[in-house]
Amino acid sequence: MARRVLLPVCLALAVLYACSVVSAFVCGGRGSTRSLRPSTARAALPVDVALADASSVTTALEVQTPGWWANIILLVVPIWFLITLYLQSERNKAEWELEK
Repeated sequence: MARRVLLPVCLALAVLYACSVVSAFVCGGRGSTRSLRPSTARAALPVDVALADASSVTTALEVQTPGWWANIILLVVPIWFLITLYLQSERNKAEWELEK
């Protein structure tokens, strides 16, 4: 009986703890009253960088050959292994059922 009560209480305490920890990091805490930056707002990018924006998008979308091959190998090899493992296990299962 104590086990049935203990699990929900532990889960409730874990949820409350998680909520209190998250609020400390995500907009829950009070901001610092002293600012380390000057009060004047500065732009994130200079004005003349707007022209180079189109070239950075093109560069960002380029696919490098080694990266492309790494994606293919890291996707195909595990899937091939899992399919082979599944087919062998099904074959063994069918053989065991025929022996019985």
